[in-house]
Amino acid sequence: MQDFIGKQIINRRYLKLPFLIIFLSAVLFAMGSRLFTTPLSTSFTQLDSGWSVCRGEKVYNDVTLSDFSIDDSKKGEVITIKGHTPAVSILSPTIMFKSSLLAVDVWIDGKKEYSFGHETAKKGLIVPKQYNMVTLPDSDIEHDVQISFTIYGDKDFSRFSPIYYGDKHEFIRNFLQYHRLDVFIGGFFFMYSCLFISLGVFLALNRRSTASVFITAAVSMLLGIYTYSYGDIFCFISDNALLFSLLEYVSLYLIPLSISVLLYSIHPEIANVSQRLILAVNTVLPMLFIILHLTDTVHIQWFVVHIQVMGILEALVMLPALVLGIRSERKHRLEAETYIGSDADNYLILGFILLIIFAILEVIRYNFNRYNTHLRAESIFANISYLVMGLLFFIICLFIYYFLNGIEHLNANNVKKQLEGLAYIDALTGLMNRAKCMQYAASLDNQYAVVNLDMDRLKTVNDNLGHLEGDRMLKAFADIMRMAFAEADFIGRTGGDEFMVIFENPESDVCDRCIRMMEKYMDEFNKKNDTFTLSASAGYAYSYEAGGKYEDVFYLADTRMYRMKEQHHNA
Repeated sequence: MQDFIGKQIINRRYLKLPFLIIFLSAVLFAMGSRLFTTPLSTSFTQLDSGWSVCRGEKVYNDVTLSDFSIDDSKKGEVITIKGHTPAVSILSPTIMFKSSLLAVDVWIDGKKEYSFGHETAKKGLIVPKQYNMVTLPDSDIEHDVQISFTIYGDKDFSRFSPIYYGDKHEFIRNFLQYHRLDVFIGGFFFMYSCLFISLGVFLALNRRSTASVFITAAVSMLLGIYTYSYGDIFCFISDNALLFSLLEYVSLYLIPLSISVLLYSIHPEIANVSQRLILAVNTVLPMLFIILHLTDTVHIQWFVVHIQVMGILEALVMLPALVLGIRSERKHRLEAETYIGSDADNYLILGFILLIIFAILEVIRYNFNRYNTHLRAESIFANISYLVMGLLFFIICLFIYYFLNGIEHLNANNVKKQLEGLAYIDALTGLMNRAKCMQYAASLDNQYAVVNLDMDRLKTVNDNLGHLEGDRMLKAFADIMRMAFAEADFIGRTGGDEFMVIFENPESDVCDRCIRMMEKYMDEFNKKNDTFTLSASAGYAYSYEAGGKYEDVFYLADTRMYRMKEQHHNA
């Protein structure tokens, strides 16, 4: 019945999850779409129509660049477009366009004003992404514009990027507007990484395990780097375009490795032979791709599809192992007395499944756009990467996992303490029992004092008034002990009518003072109670009196207690 109720609660929770994911997806798509993009101002326009395209001996006139596609581009080929700027008064007239894997030359009114990428290509390096900006001398008249694209790899060029004309400040505003989703998600990854670095430092200072925390921070940092590299944020704000173009590919190739290491750090039980092989492959292949690129054997961009397919296949292999490993670990937890029921691992699985789904969508989109350039149409979505969205969902689910897992550990520790309390607390008086007394005594290593107490006339009360009154007598005496020995570090019941008090680093008169306080409280109790009379024999010893060994200190205190007991019997 309890399992059924638990399943119903979990099912109700998971009914909310699809709606949460759908809502978050809708918000992200809306944020990245053109629905909330403000129209271009009069000082910012896209030069799309009226171009002529020269490709070898072929010339295409009155071309709309967004509708023009190029099939089977060849290494060494030069494609030139010619057009003109409108006569619009602009404060700082500039032409801007993005190029990737291409060298670019720009002529304004027949004069060469700009060149990029040739020197990099001659060195055998990849020509990076670049936001090319060419400032014009005057905006009140039309200017003839000629742009040549030199291709340094087969099929590296298929479509023209939009060419914009306007004020430099408008370029910055529109770029941030176009890439706002990348800015938001990448910033989230970086902040999440900093949060976990801080948490890892805190745990390390407290001598707690930090491996998975720092790995999570590193993974999130890597995802932030990839998001800002893929989304052109680094490329736009930095002069080192080559570095950040390489970072885009390197970070992409390291994502499968980072995810697998993260999962193994959280659940090491899933690292069987096949999973370790995946880990080895994810380690070796990125290193191989980087070496091939640095030796100018094969440029690094040619392995994107291979990494995409390999990453998805590995994720599909890892998912069953992750689910089985979590189920196996959960079975062991179910057998533990401290298990309280938790679905933290379910969020981890959910995040991993979402990552796989969005990664598959990204592979489909990437390859569709790559091989079907003539079918590509303008979309309302400005700049959305399904892989980045999948990584965002994975990190969010990972955060929920850590949060719930932390709560689970806290609750389990509380349950453990409660169970230990049940094992070590005397049920009648609420004081520590004999087992806890022995455990506590064994842990003493500083100066201490032991007080042994024996309550008088308990057997008489039990025999004449009954055990209920005897129990009430014990409870009353225990309450008085708590008040009288409030300064003590430990108060326990060692037997039927025997009690023990321990002071650590005691003051010289603390035992006498507390015993007198106890006698005072008993006198006050006896004046109000006419059923039975409370009295007790007490004896104490300081550790320095018996050489510090607990058995000797206890024996000395017990001997003194029995001397007082004899006096009470003789009185």
